[in-house]
Amino acid sequence: MLYEGTPGKGLETKTIKGGTHLSNSIKTQIKDPELIKKRHFHIAQRASQLFIKQGYSATTIREISKATGITIGNLYDYIEKKEDVLCLVFNVFHQMWIEYLEKHGVFEIEDPVEQLRTATRRMLEPVYDYHEMVLLMYQESKHLPKKFLQETMKKEGSLIDCFEKILIRGVEKKAFHVDDTFFTANMIVFQLAIPSLRWWSLKKKFTTEQLMDLIESAVMKSVQ
Repeated sequence: MLYEGTPGKGLETKTIKGGTHLSNSIKTQIKDPELIKKRHFHIAQRASQLFIKQGYSATTIREISKATGITIGNLYDYIEKKEDVLCLVFNVFHQMWIEYLEKHGVFEIEDPVEQLRTATRRMLEPVYDYHEMVLLMYQESKHLPKKFLQETMKKEGSLIDCFEKILIRGVEKKAFHVDDTFFTANMIVFQLAIPSLRWWSLKKKFTTEQLMDLIESAVMKSVQ
């Protein structure tokens, strides 16, 4: 899956990676899995733009129907309730990160130091394109039902796991010195979200490139 975006816009899906499933928790009336996947991506893409603009709570199913070009009746063939749409938005966004790292060959890098540096840099690129989407994730997660929240946390955990594996390899090769790889991986992923969470303040002092350099430096120093 390749993504393109600009600040203030929702998800923009160019292609959908084969075999990707957004959610096994959302019940549909459609039997064709490829059609379900295609429609779910489309719904998530359009709905994300509405959620950024006016918030999840203020967005109605009617507005989602209009934005997607799918009638309300047909929309309910692919979802059961509005909460399902929010779940789709979360899942598309979380899936993006790992696929972005795969696309740029991060998992093929042998040297753990260079792998961590590259992963950090590559992760920061879409963060800037989607800084309002990242903020949306933090703000609207409270609306996710428990079963969807657990699913979303599992997907986020996959990203943390990617960084922990890099750290473990680095520790084994004596390239990194960390007390706890799981904790450090969590802290790294959180640092990567800082440009979005503190965008209003940081943009006053730093250019995008300067901030990326500072975060990359902070991440690398945290494992020395």
